[in-house]
Amino acid sequence: MKALSDKIKKKYSQFRKVFTHLQDEPKRLIIEKTKWLNNADSPVMLMIDDLTNAWYSRNSSKVWDRGGDWGGGLDKDESTFSFLSKNLLYDFSEVKVTFFSIVGKMNQFTYHSPFTFAEPLNFNSETKSFFRKLNNNERFEVAYHGYNHGNPRETIENFVQEWKSFGSVGEACEQIRKGKEIFKNVFGKYPNGGKYGGWQYNEFADESIDRSNFLWWCRDWMPRDVRNIIRDSYYEPQLFGKNLVVALPSTVHGFYWNKKQIDTLLRKKQMVSIEEHIAPIRPDGLIQAPNVIEDINELRRLFNYLRKKNVWYATGTEIAEYFIAFSFTTIYDIKKDSFKIRYTGHVPSPILTLILDRRSLGCKSDSESVNILLPDGNELDNISCLDHKEDSFYVNIPVQNGTYRII
Repeated sequence: MKALSDKIKKKYSQFRKVFTHLQDEPKRLIIEKTKWLNNADSPVMLMIDDLTNAWYSRNSSKVWDRGGDWGGGLDKDESTFSFLSKNLLYDFSEVKVTFFSIVGKMNQFTYHSPFTFAEPLNFNSETKSFFRKLNNNERFEVAYHGYNHGNPRETIENFVQEWKSFGSVGEACEQIRKGKEIFKNVFGKYPNGGKYGGWQYNEFADESIDRSNFLWWCRDWMPRDVRNIIRDSYYEPQLFGKNLVVALPSTVHGFYWNKKQIDTLLRKKQMVSIEEHIAPIRPDGLIQAPNVIEDINELRRLFNYLRKKNVWYATGTEIAEYFIAFSFTTIYDIKKDSFKIRYTGHVPSPILTLILDRRSLGCKSDSESVNILLPDGNELDNISCLDHKEDSFYVNIPVQNGTYRII
């Protein structure tokens, strides 16, 4: 009887070894797409409004007041951009900024309080050179914030923000067209995205953005609620219009933020989009908040906190393109050495991050690598089997329709 029992145990031990070996070698690829690039928890987007070719001096002198430069000071000493560079961007080289610019001559807020200097972005070669150089820097993006920002009135309370002033979709589209031509004259291309001035708009606004061929747009600002009163979907990118414009949420006030708010966004993998303005001083005597000058210490504290987190610093266009890549791809027909992608998005060949289990690729050590043959015949080579997390690693691929082969 004991001999029979030992024989059964021996057979069971042999079966267990075989079964365990089978478990360690999946029969097909283990693959999934990640919500954000490089499997980051959240993208981080610093948004700075109202960068334009204007400045203000209370005494109408030839030099702007401290805090009165809205961008017309360019990168000269004591300009707001120089202040931002010296006090934030230099120390936090990972940070990317999306500047929202009024491209035409910035309108005053009231009839009796004009800017000391205000001209379009294409006013002269010096102005064009500064803004073009800014947009050509991979850390920055210049986005569209309107043609003139709005229409002045007798009092600031009656100032009409630009996208609340239009009486029809056609009127809105025509003014956008004029603004886009100035933008193209400066940057050599049309803007990818933008934002409503003052976060205010009427019933014609969204359709005008859709018709004007923007890829993305910022419509609403509401800092992330940590009491769970507002549904999570409000803080997610959404789509609107026939052309499926990506609506990017704004979730963080540059001054009134706290760790619980940031941790909530990261835990839920939502955008950390930080709202700021370029200048505090307005011609009407009011202080514009939030603004980078008064908030600089809080911004430094925020970015110090984010340095310890798994985040992706990105511009509005980079986030919108990744959102499209993620939302409009289906991975199917997954085999041992291949998979297919069906892509129905409107951005050509966006980048998508995939997580692969290295055991499903047959990688035995961290030093091994694999190549991926793309549907168009090009090859991604020497992709490391580095143990990233739970025996998996990520790879960034251009999204194409067809078969991807592991070789």
